[in-house]
Amino acid sequence: MKKIVIVIAMLLPIAAFAQPVVDKIVAQVGDKIVLMSEVESYYYDALQQGEVPDDYRCAILQELITQKLMLIQAEKDSIVVTDDEVSSNIDNRIRYFIQMFGSEEKMEEFYGKSVQEIKEEFREDVKNMLLIDRMRESIVGGMSVSPTEVKEFYNSIPKDSLPFVNAQIEYSHIVMVPKANAEQKQIAKEKADGILKRIKNGEDFCKLASLYSGDGSKDNCGNLGCATRDTYVTEFSAAAFRLQPGEISDVVETQFGYHIIRMDSRQGDKACLSHILIMPPVTNLNFVAANKKLDSLRAQIMAKNITFCDAAKKYSDDEQSSKSCGVVINPQTGSGTFEISELSPDDYYSIENLKPGEVSQVLPYTTADGKKAVRIIMLNDQTEPHQLNLKDDYAKLQTFTLNIKQNKEMESWIRTKAEREYIRIDNIYSGCSSLNELMLANGK
Repeated sequence: MKKIVIVIAMLLPIAAFAQPVVDKIVAQVGDKIVLMSEVESYYYDALQQGEVPDDYRCAILQELITQKLMLIQAEKDSIVVTDDEVSSNIDNRIRYFIQMFGSEEKMEEFYGKSVQEIKEEFREDVKNMLLIDRMRESIVGGMSVSPTEVKEFYNSIPKDSLPFVNAQIEYSHIVMVPKANAEQKQIAKEKADGILKRIKNGEDFCKLASLYSGDGSKDNCGNLGCATRDTYVTEFSAAAFRLQPGEISDVVETQFGYHIIRMDSRQGDKACLSHILIMPPVTNLNFVAANKKLDSLRAQIMAKNITFCDAAKKYSDDEQSSKSCGVVINPQTGSGTFEISELSPDDYYSIENLKPGEVSQVLPYTTADGKKAVRIIMLNDQTEPHQLNLKDDYAKLQTFTLNIKQNKEMESWIRTKAEREYIRIDNIYSGCSSLNELMLANGK
């Protein structure tokens, strides 16, 4: 069987390129089906990014069949993902797309849906993606390669075919988001209390939300859509899900500010909610304070009173990087290595004059969810353009070697499962050699 090519990343689809298609079932794996519209959707999304191979639809269907096999096995092995894991993953993706679009409002305008509606639409897909990832981890996650295997792989590459490696960098950062002080929080709390009083005195909730709410829901009367308890932070859910339809909460404090919540209706385990969010004002004084605090922390790092790693773990407001010593992960590869072309202009200009081990001055920064912040950056490593070699690229070669080993193990696993599960593929894919091999393994 040919190498299985992983062609599908279950992200929120950005492409709006739709091709009319008469939908039908093109494959069945056990009790799970694959629709032609799924294959075509992934195909045209990829086509928008550039040219694709002639047999790309074959590769897409093969990957979808593989995913169905893995979901079936995940059910048999009682592999589960929690609602909190699903919600956290969706929230991370939403933050990424908000940053890409420039604002929450622009993203909602593009999709024609609220953030809550987008979250609910992709909840099942994200849950399946996490189950597939967990199943894949159970199959190949424990595998490793020895230095001997890495060297053998390197030596198997013809010397005149060794690829050229572009300049690459690795960097870490510590981010501080300016925080409202006690006085600013009190001002926001008093404002929320005043609005709640106006609602109780008969003023229209929708009008007040449109006037005062500090998030994108203000354009829709504060409406948050219908979602389960785990969609929201704990304090918000605890107050919201105690309400009866039509009831309005007291002022509720969360990490985002102060909420007035209205329960509009219930749909099973989902609550349809509206809210008014009053966020404490953050002024230039807060930025000055954050800048001063971070500059002081930088001085401690430079004096070697604390390592950059420990400082990131203890003080950084970037949850994703703080757990790994502040190392910034390349979203395109999942590694901590970036080619220069993969850096945003702000990142590039922040790093270009640093040498490995050096720490930048305090710099302005915008977080993934659009908050204004400050940060310091340490350049961990930088390589010049060169031909692939064992000395400079051992980690990369180790990854290549491991991927090959894992792919072979996955192919063996898929072949074994294909022999045991019912698989049917529509005849329109009869020209796909890799799928024909899969069906041979299935005894057809």
